[in-house]
Amino acid sequence: IVALNSLENRVYDVELATQIDFGPGFSPTNVVVKFYRPGRWSKEQILEEHRFMDTLLEFEVPVVAALEFNGSTLHLHEETNLWFALFPKVQGRLKDELIKDELDQVGRLIGRIHNIGSMAPFSHRFKLTPQTFVKSSRLELERIMPVDFVSFTHYLKLLEQLETLLEPMFANQTVQRIHGDFHRGNIVWTSAGPKAVDFDDCITGPIEQDLWLLFPGQDEDSLKDRERFLDAYKEMTRTSHIQMNLTEPLRTMRMVHFNAWITKRWEDHSFQRMFPQFPTSNYWDQQLIDLRVQIGLIQDRQLGM
Repeated sequence: IVALNSLENRVYDVELATQIDFGPGFSPTNVVVKFYRPGRWSKEQILEEHRFMDTLLEFEVPVVAALEFNGSTLHLHEETNLWFALFPKVQGRLKDELIKDELDQVGRLIGRIHNIGSMAPFSHRFKLTPQTFVKSSRLELERIMPVDFVSFTHYLKLLEQLETLLEPMFANQTVQRIHGDFHRGNIVWTSAGPKAVDFDDCITGPIEQDLWLLFPGQDEDSLKDRERFLDAYKEMTRTSHIQMNLTEPLRTMRMVHFNAWITKRWEDHSFQRMFPQFPTSNYWDQQLIDLRVQIGLIQDRQLGM
């Protein structure tokens, strides 16, 4: 048993003592066991994630989905009361940089995921909105954040302004099932091409959430790569035009949500080791500056500047 790198859940590479038949001709020597953090997702939400991945596999979309074992993909460890699932161990690697053909491949991959995602709605997963990502984060920070800095107080006030600013932008957005966290760390490159992994954050939201994370930069090279990626995406989805008007709002919402995520996990010592600067005035001074910059970018975009 080897622990794998994961802050949110507990994930292990487990060598099997005996072969187990998980389906026609599939008897692996190792599986990845994922224990879900207690209190984060309900049983229904996790099963809905698994069903989404199963549907993608049925349409031959290359994703790494939970394995069915003893009639289910989700199991309860009775001694700890933790939900867990088994996944196939995939041989591959992560890539920090993508070359031309790889941009096309990931564009087609997320396009196929969105094609299937649009076929049916989620019933139990969250919806990506200013209320779920900004307002709820602000309330969480107010409730349990272990600091009392002037910059933190101003940060909370600015979040109220951000909520008001974002609400009309998301009021009439078309939403569907999406991956929710489609960055380079969640794409495993195998000998057969890229596979999407970790649907833990799959959500109902605008497709743009899955299109900006791979190319978050605003420099010329990043924008050029993004255009090629979007061309492949549009080819697969038969979409004629994508404006990407929500990139800065979504980036800002992710920044805010990230702070609330750390706050909720702060009693976990692994988070204290990973983010030692979090409960300091310097951290919140910088967060306040960054949030002001982001709000300025959103306002400029609204004004067409």
